[in-house]
Amino acid sequence: MRKQVFTLMTAVVTAWGAATGDDVAFSLKTAKADGSDMKTVKSSEMKSRVEGDGRIVWEGHPLLGERFMAVAMKKVLPEGTEWEFAYSGNASGRRVEEVAFPEWTVSRTDRTKILYMNYNGCVRAPEWGKCAPGKKLAEVGPCFLGLHLIAVFDENGNSYYLDQRGEARFHATRFEVCQGTKPSTCVLRSIYEMPVTEKASKASTIPYPGVTATYHGGWFGACEIYRKWVWGLDWYKKAAARDFTKLKDVSLWMWNRGCSDVTVPPAVKFMKDTGLKVALDWYWWHNIPYDTCYPFFWPPREPLESFKAGIGAIRAAGGYVQPYTNGMLWDCDDARWAEGGIDCMIVNRDGTPKSSTFNPYTKQRQAWMCGEAPQFQEKMRTLVRTIREAGMDGVYMDMISSAAGGGCWNPRHRHPKGGGRHLVDGYRAYVEKVRADNPGCYLSSEEHSEAFFDLFDSLIYVYPSYERFNSPGVAPEYVRVPATLAVYHGAVVAFGSFATMDNQPPWDKKWGENIYGNETTEWERKYPDQFAVEFARGVSWGLQPTVHKFLLEHATTERFAEDYTFMKDTAEFYHDNRDLLFDGTMFAPGVLQCETKRVEFLKRGAYTKPQDVKIIVEPALETIFHSAWRSKDARCGAVLGNWSREDRTYTYFNGGYIYKGTLRARSWVRLELGRDGASATSKRYGE
Repeated sequence: MRKQVFTLMTAVVTAWGAATGDDVAFSLKTAKADGSDMKTVKSSEMKSRVEGDGRIVWEGHPLLGERFMAVAMKKVLPEGTEWEFAYSGNASGRRVEEVAFPEWTVSRTDRTKILYMNYNGCVRAPEWGKCAPGKKLAEVGPCFLGLHLIAVFDENGNSYYLDQRGEARFHATRFEVCQGTKPSTCVLRSIYEMPVTEKASKASTIPYPGVTATYHGGWFGACEIYRKWVWGLDWYKKAAARDFTKLKDVSLWMWNRGCSDVTVPPAVKFMKDTGLKVALDWYWWHNIPYDTCYPFFWPPREPLESFKAGIGAIRAAGGYVQPYTNGMLWDCDDARWAEGGIDCMIVNRDGTPKSSTFNPYTKQRQAWMCGEAPQFQEKMRTLVRTIREAGMDGVYMDMISSAAGGGCWNPRHRHPKGGGRHLVDGYRAYVEKVRADNPGCYLSSEEHSEAFFDLFDSLIYVYPSYERFNSPGVAPEYVRVPATLAVYHGAVVAFGSFATMDNQPPWDKKWGENIYGNETTEWERKYPDQFAVEFARGVSWGLQPTVHKFLLEHATTERFAEDYTFMKDTAEFYHDNRDLLFDGTMFAPGVLQCETKRVEFLKRGAYTKPQDVKIIVEPALETIFHSAWRSKDARCGAVLGNWSREDRTYTYFNGGYIYKGTLRARSWVRLELGRDGASATSKRYGE
């Protein structure tokens, strides 16, 4: 195996400049009063001037009138330039639906990569030479926007950063990166989806500032700029000061599905085998089929007495248990839709309901609820109270944190049509009522959203398993990075992965005949590294260890013994190093040299039939995952995990020191960093 250097995180050296004004532009999306004739207004179509205080003024436009004016105001900060934007004088009668500012043109090289905040964070390396001028290469928001920033970076050259600050986390916003129209350039765009009102169309101000900065470093450097701002905010400090006592004791999450006879015994066995505490994230406990008939989850699909007994068995063993609910979907093909669903749903700009068919077997459509959805919210509040009374420690409310963003055009609603902040404000009020209804109940949701992270105690992250969700091929089209955790780790409990020992999806009996029932392929033998990679990557990011669809047979049969041992060792390592991996702050982890390995992954989710599986190939995946952390008492440590089945040597560079060693197959180690330069190692795990 050849050796390769992996620079997964590179600290920012210095923020040494930002946009000057000459490279900053804007555009507006406008339409007639009835919503037709959508046209884009560009700053390049207007006269412009730069005033003595650095303000940029654009005046007169053939579509919006000679009195139309836009103004960009800037302020120099230590890290770059802060920008605000306003326009006025639109007497055309056309409405403004979207503002893009700044549109920042920057230089790039063929090595330039893009960091964009799809969920936890993605890094893409485009083939710039094959991209036409103006081609969109990355887009994210208003849903699934983990952090309000975007960056393009060259780790050996200049890097460029753009963010949205102030109250942007409440608003419908997006980011884009496009190929530039001039050679060796690209364009970073910050976009605001406007509330569509007559007043706002005549004159308005983007209700939050943004910062542009030029820096040296990779994706982690961009996160460092952002977190210096976030860590000074009162709402962040309050969230970070929360008491996570019960969740902090969790050393493994089991994302299990089915009745208590399937979900509970493996959790109890693991706790007995290890002495560690398990959290059960319990799906398919409900009487309705999965991904249908929402939000009518209650009653359980088993007798209430045995359901409560299952909860009691987990808690008696010292564990934690929370059930699945969906916090924002109502099945519009269910007969109970007539109870008010049409009054609650999000309506798209074209007048169609916003709905998704998640379940390919039942094909029932799930409509997305607006923040203004009183009937839906009352049903959910009643459900959570009922679940809490059954003895649960917490409740999982799916989708809110990842997807409750954007706008709504429902003519039945009082809020302004289009974007703005009405959807987030409505959801925040709804979650706050659920919290008030259930004192002491932990709430959980999907992925990281800055709009909600201070209201949810825990968040699940699926993307340590990103290969299985990627496009099939030899090389992944992007890699996932723990960008949100680089900023918010320790201020919210984070767990998750899709790591499944047998790689066979579970089947909900409520769907009908089990199409996986005759599946005999031992997928773990064909793809022997997939479970360990997915399981270990999340832990190296600072997530609590998580296994998906863990059955009792996975803990009791020889076929899975090696993976089960690694699962136990990893959970023990996490438990013993919670000062870093639960409470710690991520910092630039330096450079690790280790061997790589070609790994094949099965591209398979919850609904993938055997004949539809695809293969993802990582041609040279590092065999040791690593990250570096600073504890609350200022101890610095690196965690290294060898997921492979062979012993691996490594050379690790951090803080001017060099650490060398051998990490046994399927094992973990912690290196104490920095104080005396010694390579002090703690207990090894998995040997």
